[in-house]
Amino acid sequence: MFYICRFSDNWSLYDVKTNKSRPLNVEETELLKKLFGSLLNDNSKILSAVKVETISPNKLLQLPVNTK
Repeated sequence: MFYICRFSDNWSLYDVKTNKSRPLNVEETELLKKLFGSLLNDNSKILSAVKVETISPNKLLQLPVNTK
């Protein structure tokens, strides 16, 4: 399991299994801003995080699809 963390303007990827993190580069952070929008872009919060974990393919097929 991983966490994508934003602390102020510093972005990182934290690996729970190894208890290590690495900073994200500019391209990665720009992509995350597009994907998660206001969830991670809220500057009124000091720390924001998104939990990332694997799911089985059959659960993925049950998710709603946005076809903009």
